[in-house]
This record gives sequence, C-alpha cells and structure tokens, in this order.
Amino acid sequence: MANIQLSVNPSAKAAIFEALQAGVSENTALIKEAEIYLKTVESTPVFHLTLIEIITNTSIDVKVRWLASVYFKNGIDRYWRKNTSNSIPEGEKAILRQKLISHINEPVLQVATQLAIIISKIARYDYPKEWPELLPSLLHLVRTEDDLVQQRALLYLHHVTKSLASKRLAGDRRAFQDLSSEMYSYVYALYSHINQTLLQQMETSNADIVGATMEKALLCLRVMRKLTVHGFKTPHQTNTVMEFVQASYERIKNLLQYRQVILSNDSLLALCEKYLVVHCKVLRDLLDFHPFSFVPFIRMTVEFVLHYLFKPENQVLLFDSFVVQSLNLVKGIVLCAEYRPAKVIEDTKEPATLEAYRIKSEVLTPDSLSLMCRQLIENYLLLSQEDLHLWETNPEEFAAEEGGEAWKYSLRPCTGCLFLSLFHEYQSILSPVLISMLNESMGLIPPNDMSRIIKKDALYNAIGLAAFELFDEVDFDRWFSQVLLQELRVKESNYRILRRRVVWLLGRWIGVKLSVDLRPLIYETVLGLMEPGEDLVIRLSSAVTLRSALDDFEFNAEQFLPYLERSFSLLFTLLKETEECETKMNVLNVMSLLIELLGNQMKPFLGTLLQLLPALWDASDEHNLLRCAIISTLVHVVKGVGSNTEDLLHCLLPVVAYSTDSEQPAHVYLLDDALALWQAMIESLSQANPQVLQLLNNMPQLLELGSENLIICCDILKAYIYLCPDEFLAMYGSRIVNVLMEQIVDMRPEGEMRVMSVIESMLVNRPETAASIVSPILPFVVSSLLDGSSTALIITSFFSAISRVVLASKEIFFQVIAEVARREKQTPEFVLDKFMTLWIDKMSSVFALEKKKLLAIALASLLTCQSDIILDKVCGIFMRICETINDILPPTDSGEEIDRLVYAPGHVQADEGEEEVDNEHLKRYISTRRSVDPVFTLPLPTYFRNQIAQLEAQVGSARFQDMTQTVDNETLEMMRNFLSHQPRNNQL
Repeated sequence: MANIQLSVNPSAKAAIFEALQAGVSENTALIKEAEIYLKTVESTPVFHLTLIEIITNTSIDVKVRWLASVYFKNGIDRYWRKNTSNSIPEGEKAILRQKLISHINEPVLQVATQLAIIISKIARYDYPKEWPELLPSLLHLVRTEDDLVQQRALLYLHHVTKSLASKRLAGDRRAFQDLSSEMYSYVYALYSHINQTLLQQMETSNADIVGATMEKALLCLRVMRKLTVHGFKTPHQTNTVMEFVQASYERIKNLLQYRQVILSNDSLLALCEKYLVVHCKVLRDLLDFHPFSFVPFIRMTVEFVLHYLFKPENQVLLFDSFVVQSLNLVKGIVLCAEYRPAKVIEDTKEPATLEAYRIKSEVLTPDSLSLMCRQLIENYLLLSQEDLHLWETNPEEFAAEEGGEAWKYSLRPCTGCLFLSLFHEYQSILSPVLISMLNESMGLIPPNDMSRIIKKDALYNAIGLAAFELFDEVDFDRWFSQVLLQELRVKESNYRILRRRVVWLLGRWIGVKLSVDLRPLIYETVLGLMEPGEDLVIRLSSAVTLRSALDDFEFNAEQFLPYLERSFSLLFTLLKETEECETKMNVLNVMSLLIELLGNQMKPFLGTLLQLLPALWDASDEHNLLRCAIISTLVHVVKGVGSNTEDLLHCLLPVVAYSTDSEQPAHVYLLDDALALWQAMIESLSQANPQVLQLLNNMPQLLELGSENLIICCDILKAYIYLCPDEFLAMYGSRIVNVLMEQIVDMRPEGEMRVMSVIESMLVNRPETAASIVSPILPFVVSSLLDGSSTALIITSFFSAISRVVLASKEIFFQVIAEVARREKQTPEFVLDKFMTLWIDKMSSVFALEKKKLLAIALASLLTCQSDIILDKVCGIFMRICETINDILPPTDSGEEIDRLVYAPGHVQADEGEEEVDNEHLKRYISTRRSVDPVFTLPLPTYFRNQIAQLEAQVGSARFQDMTQTVDNETLEMMRNFLSHQPRNNQL
C-alpha cells in the first residue's frame, strides 16, 4: 500500500483536485476544460486513488467531494473489470475497497449515497471472491450504537443487497439464495428491534427522533424486501419469511394511524408514506415472484383492502400512493394466472391453485365485489381538484392520454385497470351493478351541482372502459340519441366535464356497438365539438374520437365525404393553436389517417397543410417525436398526391436530407419514417433533378449501418435505377456496389436477395454499362454458388444476375470466372467446367418461370461463344432449354407458338389494370419490362433456333451432328419439333 501511495505524483493529484474545483464552479468555460482534462486522466493509475482521498477528506468542499464520487462511480463501469483496457490494478483495487468500507461515518447524505452505489457496483464484480469481508463488515456495523454509523451501514447494505439481487445468471442467483439463508434471520432480528423501537418512539418521542429511527427502519425494510423476494426459491417453506410478511399488515395499520398524527410535519409525513409504500411493495413483489407463497395472505390482503379502502369511515387514513399500491395488489390477485384452475376444476393438478381459488371465492363475494365496483367509481375514478386545476391552467397536459405504465403510480389509471380487471373476471355479477348505477343517474344534472357532475363523469368513464363487456347490456344508439345528445347541448361551464366525457365515450363505443345509420350524426356531433369556440380539452378529446371513427372497421369513406372539408379545416386550426409537442403529434396523426383513408379526395386541402409543416418542422428541432409525426404525415401527403410530387420537393428534400444523414444525432429517431418518405417521394416522381440525386450521398452510410433498414434502402435504390438509370450508374453506381460488396459477405439469405435485386435492376435497365459496374461483386456470387451452401431462392437470385451479365457482356463473365480461379488457385477452365455443371444441375430447382427463362436465354447465348468446355455440355444445355420452352409455350388450338412471357398488346400477358396505376415507379417498372427486358421481349423458341443455326455454322455440320449424338432421345425429339416449327408471331 505504501509503495503505491508513494508512486502517486503530487502534482498530478493537485491537477485532478483543481479540475474538480473548476468542475463545480459557475464558469461554463472552466467546467468544459475540467471535463476534458478529467476525461484524459481518468484511465491513469493515480486517478481513482486521488478521488478516494478527496472523497474521504471531510474538510474539502462538499460539492467537490460529491463530484469526485460521481467520477469514481462512473469509473467502476469502465475500468474495474479485469478484461477492460486500462483496468485498475489489483493492488490499487484492494486499497480502494479498504478505504471505501472504512469511511463509514460520512456526514453528508448525498456523498454517502454515492459511496453506497460505488460499493454496490464493486460488490457486483468482486463479492465474494475478491471482497469476502464486505458483508460481514456491514452486518457487524449495523449493530453499532452510533446512529450515524448504523444508518450509513444500513444504506451501504441496502445498495449492496439490491445489486447482488439483480444478478440473473443461475450461479449468481444460487449464490444470493445461499447468502440470504445465512443472513436473513440476523437482518430480520435487527429489523424487528428497530421497528419495536420505532413503535415506542411513535408514542412518546419527538419527530426528529422518530424520523431518524424510521429512516433506519426503511433501509432495513428495503434489505428485507430483496432478501425475501430474491433470496428463496419457495419463501413459504421458511418460517421466518412468513412471519416477516404476516407482521407487515399490523405494521401498516400502526403506520396509517400514526400518519394522522403527523399531518402537519411535512418531512416526517413524506418519510412515513414512503415507509408504508415499501411495505406494500414487499407484498406485491411476493405475489408477482412467488404467487404460491402468497396464497396464505390472499384472504388477509383482500380483507385488509376492503376494510381500509372501501369503507368510507377509514378512507380518511389513506393517501394516493398507498391506494395505488393497494389497488394494484388486489388486481394482481384477481389476474394471477397461477390462481386460475382448469375449466374443469377437478382437472387442476396444483393444490395451491385450488386453495387460492377457494380463498378468492370466499372473500370476493358478490356483495364485496358490488361494494368495490361502486366505491371504485364513486371514490377513486373521480376527477380531483388537482385535475380540474390542471384543466384550467394547462388544458393540453390534462388532455394528454395517460397510457403505458401510468397505472403503477397514478390513481385514476390504476383504478381504471382494477375496475376493468374485476369487470372482466366477474362480468355476470358486476354488469347489473353498473347498469343499475346508470339507470340511477338518468336525467340532466343541474349545472351548479358539481359533485354529481363529477360522479357522473366517473360513471361514464367506467361504462367506456367496460364497453366490450357491456355489448349486450347497453343499447348505445338509444342512449346516445335520447340522453347523451341532450347532455352535449348543455353549454354551462361545469357541464364541460360531462361534454368532454361524452365525446370520449363515443370514441370508446364506436368500434363496439354503433349503427352505421347513426354515424353521420356522430360526425356532425364530434365536428361541432371541435369548433374554435369550444373548450380546448373538449376539442382535443373530439379529435381523438374522430380518429377512432376513422380507424373503425365499418368506416365508409363515401359517407364521410360531406364532412371532409370541415374536419380537415378544424384539425388544421387545432394544429395551429396547440403548443405542446405531444398534442401536435396527436392532431397530426388524425390528419395523417384522414389523408391515408381518403387519398385523392384530400388533394384540394393539402396545400394549406404544406404551408404549415415546414415552419412546424423548424420549430420542433428539440422534439424528435413530433418530427417523426411530421414525416409520417408527409408520407401520407405524398401518397395522397400521387404522381404530382414535383411541386412538394421544396418541402420534402430538406426533411429527407436531414433525417437520413447518419452524422445527425437525430437520425436514430427519424430514420425509419424518413426512409419511408424517401421511398414514397422517389417512387412518385416522373423525373429526377440534381437535388433528388444528391440525397444518394447519404445512402452508403445507411447501408453500412447494417441490415435493419436494408430492405427499404434497396427499394429506394431500385426506384432511383428505374427513374434515372444513366445518372445513377454514372454518379453513384460504383460507390453503391462497393458498399454492397462489403456488406453482403456477412448478410443472411434475405439480405443477399435484396442486394441481388438491386444488382439485377441495374442490369435490366442498362445492361452493358451496369455489367462493368457490378463486376466487383460477381466473384462473390460465383464463389457462393460453387460453395454449394446457398438456399434455392439465393441460388436463383445469383444465377439471375450472372445470366444478365452473360447477355450483356460475355467478356466480363469470363473475366469473373478467371478472377474466381485466381482466388481459389485453380485454372479458369476448371472453374468454368464446374460452374456450368452446377448451372445445368440447379436449373431444375428454379420454379419461377421468369427466372427459368432468363437462365435458359443466357445458356442459349453461351452456345455460340466458341468455348469447348461449354460445347461439351450441350446435352444438359439443350435439355434445360427445351424444358423451359415447354413451360412457356401454352397449348393453343391454332398451333401458334406463343411465348407466354413476351408482352403483346391484346394477349393475356398484359396485366389487367396496369395502365391505370397512379404510381410513377410502377409505370416505369412495367414499361421497362415490356421494352428492354429480354425475358419479356425475346421469344425463347425463336432465339434458340437462331442460336442453333449459328452454332452449326460455327462448328460445321459434321461436328454439330456429333454433338447431337450425345443428347438423349427425348430432348432430341423436342429439339426437332422446335426447330422444324415455323412460328407466325412473337418473331424477332
């Protein structure tokens, strides 16, 4: 230790200390310089030793010590593991561990918390092998009489236990279970002693003393929580565990009573509530992780919750976070899969399941369920004064839907989840209760009776949540026409609560039970509530309901057309008037859906939207989710406009360029939507300008990102190839091919097929030019085929590309064969012979007729290249070509020879409706196929006859006759039929 300390350069220590001092200054320039310096020295051997000396020196400014502890904490992840570069030496680690555990009397809680986290991180790596004394030391220190030392020891023990419990490898979990079995009784005894002291102090002592003891009790309880939940495979088999859990109910009862005494002491009240919530979390964790161990506590839990949460006289003891935990506990019991017996109860094999089912049936009786249903609606689903204040002061935040995991911590979402769970499980019991409550509430409430309005809002909320379960119970058409419409017409201020809830209710029931004939009235009602004079919360809720109506399976576009202009205008106004990012996103999503559903009908209204979107884009540079919504809207706009996108380029190009630039940090959020926009834009253009082409500068980096976006990137590249083949190949062809060549080596078969589709698109559009550009990737293609490990689809894709190269330039084909031979240290003749044998063999596994014909045309073209190796295989070549001709010549009564793949106007080859497509890319694709692709322009029988005639002229009749002697009789007979036929159409 002394040697290491002597090796620390005092000047280096002083420099680190000065940098930390600068780091807590108010001078931003000094802070920046300090960060840069500390970054450069954090991997040096002296760094962490210097930090620990600063942290443990209580005479140094607390801000400096805290910053040092943060840097130490971050260094654990980077340099503590043995296999990391610049890892901390083992000798230095031993010194650091010793100094950390010895500084147990840290007076500042913020620094002590950082030290606790540091120790827990090191324990995750080093306990028990390198640091076996850690837990024995902490367990000894938690028994000390020194309050500060005991509190810090409990704090360290809590974080260490939490860290060790979070390890998930099987060996680590077994080690933690062994540790728990050793220390559980010791920690529980300590916790019982602290808690007993706390109970005595709650009756006699002042708040400061109670608070100090309660802090220790809370830390100890957190340790017990991890040991209980993660330290035992079957907690119910350990008596101490069950004793601890059972005692929790009495402790909760005492704490709830004590909370009423300290309502005026904010700090102690907050600590008491936190302590209560952790008690609830112990019960919830046991239920989640060990449901069978929780079976003995089902009755106790439900009865406890019924007593405190659903009896009005006890509700004064409660607070929101405790209610949330309690309701979620009941929900967990109701929904627990382990507590569900088989449909035939006698078939259930697990006794604990039957026991849980029995207890649930006894405590969740019709009376208790009815009580819970009513109390949930009348007490816990109510809008609070805080909600109403938020409505007044920030209506957009109030209108934001509480989704995700809000039920875990927010009262109304939590109540809604429990209500829906109960209703789903006990529908036959609770449906009459809810219908009875609805019947009791019929009739208009006086506008000044706010209490009844809020209760009715909660009731309507419940009916909306249970809409699917109430399908057969509620005649919604009648209810809407006779009751809800009347409530919507009341304009008094208080009634906005009900009007907002009614329009929300419409959105919930539209997809459940609403007649088609009533939809025009719904549209009229919803749009009326979106008018600028209405309350903003009601307008936003109406927009959400409009989206539900548009997104419904029974939506009829023709029925909605009379409301189209008004709806778009109102949404546009709402978009301009709102300020919050999330609100604008929601409105944009409704507009996007409208554009998607009504397409061409939207064209007259898109101009006004496009005037707003660029400004909205510029103003949302810090809100990437809003920008995603803008891009998504633009995608729908482009698709709605169809083939008239040129006028939108001034708006689209900057968005695509920015969002697909991999050097922009925001691209990780925007890329998926931006690629969809890029594809939609490029496929709708009739010509490309220089700015459109410049977007391709972003493509190589996107391809290098990996396979996640490969499919859409390849589709974009193909769209460019068909849009402007000459410019694409000249400016970007070689660069793109080189990137694809680097990536294809590590791709899966799906990726290889996408890459080859790009290569083949180049060869289709400009065969001669493209053959030279794609040649660098072809040796990989040939080698992969010869390797024999590719799937049938990949083989077809590879041979298709090679076939097009053969048709474009046989010279390049033979150069590729020679390059493969050089790489594999073989002769070109050997590789060519092996490749041609493979080609002939694998053609039988090519099932797509277009691909099969392409391969046959390429084989026929090779007949006249004057290669003896190829001529030696004429038997196989003739057989495959004849098989393909048989496949593409349908039988005809007139005896006409019609290549079914060659396009001829008036024949069945022309796909019906192709001329009516409103997509420029599809038009170009069809046109190219019909005009330049040999598969669709070249009749194979005629081409085969011509090649045979040319071959005979090249080799002479005698040798040609000798070659045909090697052909089997069946193939020879087919050849004679083709060669003697005089075709009357599809001529070259």
